[in-house]
Amino acid sequence: MSYFLAKLRINLSHYLPSKVMLAVRPFLTVQFFVFMLMGIINTAVSVITATLLDLVNCYLLSEDNLIRVFAEHSRINFIVGYGISIITSFFLNSKFTFHQKPTLKRFIKFPISYIPNFVIQYIIVFIFTSFDLNSTIAYILAAIIGTPVTFAAMKLMIFRNKKKR
Repeated sequence: MSYFLAKLRINLSHYLPSKVMLAVRPFLTVQFFVFMLMGIINTAVSVITATLLDLVNCYLLSEDNLIRVFAEHSRINFIVGYGISIITSFFLNSKFTFHQKPTLKRFIKFPISYIPNFVIQYIIVFIFTSFDLNSTIAYILAAIIGTPVTFAAMKLMIFRNKKKR
């Protein structure tokens, strides 16, 4: 995989300006592809959790139930699913993507790296659900769009390798 990515970077460098290559390079690494794999798992956790909560709201709670009213108006199902996927993401990315020990300090900083992603994703989910479009598709689309932003934020804010002196 790393050989293929190195060849791809070399080939792209012939066609792209150096400043563009500098921006693209972090996304053409094995680390980013492992992050994407972890992202698929996190997306599945988020989508499954939010969809199950949607089903509970639709089929198990009566229409006048306070929990159902609150959940429908604040998109709480998405938020709960997202929160659970952040916890899953922290442990998976610590171990498999960045190969660093999970610490309390990193765990506290971790959700901050997800703020831009959350905003992007929440807007997409809000738009889809406002127009009564399929919420599961909204959850998946939102995750695909927000992933590169999250990788960059995590790499810069939480899991950056400090240079040894």
